[in-house]
Amino acid sequence: RDDLMGVPGDEDGGGMTSFVVWSSLGLYPVTPGAGEYAIGSPLFPEAEIRLPGGKTFRIVARGASQDKKYIRSARLDGKPLDRPFLSHADLVRGGTLEFEMSDKPNKNWGK
Repeated sequence: RDDLMGVPGDEDGGGMTSFVVWSSLGLYPVTPGAGEYAIGSPLFPEAEIRLPGGKTFRIVARGASQDKKYIRSARLDGKPLDRPFLSHADLVRGGTLEFEMSDKPNKNWGK
């Protein structure tokens, strides 16, 4: 609302912005405090999260584009990742989450 009870352009005090940032990375903390992130389609071919202690968590989405928005397969630190979530412990340890992207959904990934 554009009166004393609302702010024009307010987008939930940052909630929507955080949703866009997390989702663009291909992750989302669906249930705050649960210690895991749902995996979705990353928007960028590569992104980094800088962590305390000089650690980095890299997200690599090979082939990510408007047409290739589906996850064909995923690897965490070089090992196959067949689940559609990532634990907070995995993220804060640092490492690399790699996606192979496709123009068609792999209905078997993450089952």
